[in-house]
Amino acid sequence: MSIPNRAIEKVRLIRKIERQRSELSQAGSDWLDATAKVDHYWVKLVDMRKYLVVGSSLLAVYGIRHPSAVVRWSRRAFGIWGTVKLFRKTLGNK
Repeated sequence: MSIPNRAIEKVRLIRKIERQRSELSQAGSDWLDATAKVDHYWVKLVDMRKYLVVGSSLLAVYGIRHPSAVVRWSRRAFGIWGTVKLFRKTLGNK
């Protein structure tokens, strides 16, 4: 390959790389926009981690002593959660 052909090829490759970098940057921005809501809830969950650990430990100790009460309250909680989801779906508030 002669020197002028190498220079032309080099310029072509540099422009291709610049275009790919631009596309990658745009795709990264789109990805951050699409996952912003998930990231927000993940940060909330991580912030509540110590409380969840303490709460689950207390629930485990209480569950050993009173297993039927834990089952009963968990059924009630799932029932309430299902009712709230039904109302939200029915009223159109997602």
